[in-house]
Amino acid sequence: MPIRANHDTKIWCDICKMRYGKVGAEWHTRAMTPARWIVISETKERRGRTKAYCQPCANECQIDGQGKVWTFREQLDYALGREQLDGMEPERL
Repeated sequence: MPIRANHDTKIWCDICKMRYGKVGAEWHTRAMTPARWIVISETKERRGRTKAYCQPCANECQIDGQGKVWTFREQLDYALGREQLDGMEPERL
């Protein structure tokens, strides 16, 4: 999964936009948080789609339900079936 740093302040975090939305016709000020990272998906269903993350949202999205860090790269490898989880093949989980 290509992950690249974003330097364009006009690209906002997709998570913040979902959380805070619009107020009338304008985006909420918190929804206009500049994205720090752009992640481009490689999975069959989402190939080429991008998602923008500010640093706090990127940190939050890389922590699993048990508080362990699960990086974007590890998430993609699992989705593509390249990695094993607890010693089992993903299709057998």
